[in-house]
Amino acid sequence: MQLKFTTIVAGVALSTVANAQFGQNGQIQFTEIAGEREFTGQMIVRPMQKADLLAQGYSESQADLLRRAAAERLHGLVLERIEPNDEYVISLPNGLDENTMAGGLMASGMYQYAEPNWMLYPLDTTPNDPQFGSQWWHQNIRSEGGWDYGTGSTNIIAAVCDTGVDSNHPDLEAHLIPGYNSVDNQAEVNGGDTEDINGHGTWCAGCVGAIGNNNRQVAGVAWDVSIMPVRVSNSSGGGAYLSDLTGGALWSGQNGATSSSVSYSGVESNSVGTTGTTLKNQYDCLMLWAAGNSNRSLNSSYDHANVIIVGATDSSNNRASFSNYGAPIDVTAPGVSILSTSRGGGTSSPSGTSFSTPITNGLCALLKATNPALSAQEVEDLIYDNARNIGSANNFGNGLIDVEASMANAGGGGGEYDLVLDLGGPLTAGTRVDWTVTGSVWTAQVYVYNGTGSGSTSTAYGDLEIANGRRVAQGRANASGTVSRSKNLPRSLSGRTVYLQVIDSTGRISEVQSETIR
Repeated sequence: MQLKFTTIVAGVALSTVANAQFGQNGQIQFTEIAGEREFTGQMIVRPMQKADLLAQGYSESQADLLRRAAAERLHGLVLERIEPNDEYVISLPNGLDENTMAGGLMASGMYQYAEPNWMLYPLDTTPNDPQFGSQWWHQNIRSEGGWDYGTGSTNIIAAVCDTGVDSNHPDLEAHLIPGYNSVDNQAEVNGGDTEDINGHGTWCAGCVGAIGNNNRQVAGVAWDVSIMPVRVSNSSGGGAYLSDLTGGALWSGQNGATSSSVSYSGVESNSVGTTGTTLKNQYDCLMLWAAGNSNRSLNSSYDHANVIIVGATDSSNNRASFSNYGAPIDVTAPGVSILSTSRGGGTSSPSGTSFSTPITNGLCALLKATNPALSAQEVEDLIYDNARNIGSANNFGNGLIDVEASMANAGGGGGEYDLVLDLGGPLTAGTRVDWTVTGSVWTAQVYVYNGTGSGSTSTAYGDLEIANGRRVAQGRANASGTVSRSKNLPRSLSGRTVYLQVIDSTGRISEVQSETIR
């Protein structure tokens, strides 16, 4: 045993980290899966445990010496010491990847394990709402895949112009904001009544944004957006003047809504088209209108350029038997047996283009929440461009809305360099740098790379303009597209010039920065 110990300590344990570049048998141990597990330029390392060394026949002093050597080998690389686990979080030296580093460390015999400090993601985004499994329509429009990118934000307002909303409904109450009664021309804050007088409005509100993952009832398309109830009728039968419908939609846009849905007949009206244009051009708000339930072809002269007209599909992605069709249809969404919130605090499953429309409104709100920089036109384009072709345009318009595909492309990006990296001042070895990246979008992952100069490096999200780039830091952007973190700069980096560039999971990048560490 003495010979083995001497070999390890003298021949391997005191060697430099650079000797690890040969790896262990040249074998690759770790592979990335984009969106599931991704390299970060960091590793988690655990030295051999003293009890294990003693069990192998080492003396107390030999075991202590070996463990000290293991710690010293990591000098200058340690970012964090996780004492309860006896682990070290280390950064990779320049020129080494996770596999070669792990191979060299494990070949020394001094470590129990050395593995990537993975960036990990949830395997799915299925809410825990007990009736979610009965909401077949979420599977058809791929809501769950879209929720991996985000579930909304209460900073975004979606309006429902309808018969009001049950303000005490347990799956809606927390996200309702003060609305408007367009019949009485009275804001709720001034006494306007927005309680549901019929039941129809509560169904629609749940399609937009029944609160998800709260272990209650059902989930809407946008779990976390604010819902603005606009009551357009004071009749228990729900009948409403066209002017109250359009007036309610206009009020919503004037008061912060970024999308407003109307689940009524009347789409073949010039006022509908005018209102949609006013909302989009003056208030950057989208208006959505139901295609109708008469199983007839709509008059092509009412193909309103600035109104999203929504038809209905069934569970087999066929046109619903009742849904209107024709040239004015822009997109379709599920509309048959749509399980949603109902007046009185429960749930039920109505059918109609009335429900296809707020489902699409929910997608509008979800996209805006994911990237607040999107204009109303850009949100509309995302929905149209990413809709799935399931049949003729005469029946389905641009197709069936696709939440996942739309959300995956919501990152956008305007200029050549969208991200800005601020290091907060000169870089000094042996200190922590407080870095901030701006210009990303809410929920996007932001990655900082260090390279060796001009060249190119391919990442999962696009090509960088630095050679031999390796990821050295990361974080998730907040609602304003900003991420701030701190990172330790090892003393061993003093005098080294680093080339930094940032990329995020939407493909936005920064300019290359060259910094010499003091």
